Amino acid sequence: MSNNIYGIDLGTSNMKVYCKATGKILNEKNTIAIINKNQMYAYGDAAYAMYEKAPEQIQVSFPIICGVIADFNNMQTMIQEFLEKHAKGKTRGAEFIVAVPTDITEVEKKAFFDIFYKSKMKPKSVLLCEKPLADAVGLGLDVNEPTGAMIVDIGADTTEISVISLGGLVLSDLLHFGGNRIDDSISSYIKKNFNLVIGRKTAKTLKEELGSGTPGMEKSMVIVGRDVVVCRLRWRLLQKSFMLQLRIILILSVTLLK
Repeated sequence: MSNNIYGIDLGTSNMKVYCKATGKILNEKNTIAIINKNQMYAYGDAAYAMYEKAPEQIQVSFPIICGVIADFNNMQTMIQEFLEKHAKGKTRGAEFIVAVPTDITEVEKKAFFDIFYKSKMKPKSVLLCEKPLADAVGLGLDVNEPTGAMIVDIGADTTEISVISLGGLVLSDLLHFGGNRIDDSISSYIKKNFNLVIGRKTAKTLKEELGSGTPGMEKSMVIVGRDVVVCRLRWRLLQKSFMLQLRIILILSVTLLK
């Protein structure tokens, strides 16, 4: 059996590529920076570093929105360059297995298929795999067992909840909210209570560094934002007392977003 096989997961925030030949998993930000309206300036982690900081002539965007492809041409160019850079020309005639959300239309699924099948890589085959099944296999679960397994996949823009049994999906629901909504809730809370405007990247860092569902953590973090009263930059130290407030934000975001 050929080892020239790639497993692809194109998420709203990250794109992950598994190469069977090397056994490595490549993970990069699914972000593009466009200059002169149609010329790609940067992609991946380099483009994400420009997010919320780029000048007007550089547009930083995410080609995947709510789990589906919103910018086909730039997404195709980015994934081709990414694979050529890391696979070093071994993608021609390869087999691609692409994970796709369950609750999307056939047209949206075809876009995931065409982005590889109609590319310069000339793949041998392109197969679409439902994300919950790919998640279960990645977790080491035996999807063919006659017992139910619930898979919850929380992404940036979507949350997919599925029940798997006997190698198929019993139930599946795709909710159109995820980590980005939690980041927005944190930004709103900071603005309302501290008169400080912060970006989504700062809110995401707060969520990852201070957000915890278990007590006992005593971390602190300095954030910098724009003071809405005097319209200038100001810093603030968030300590242990903010931890409880952040937990409440996370719980409310998850339970009330729908």
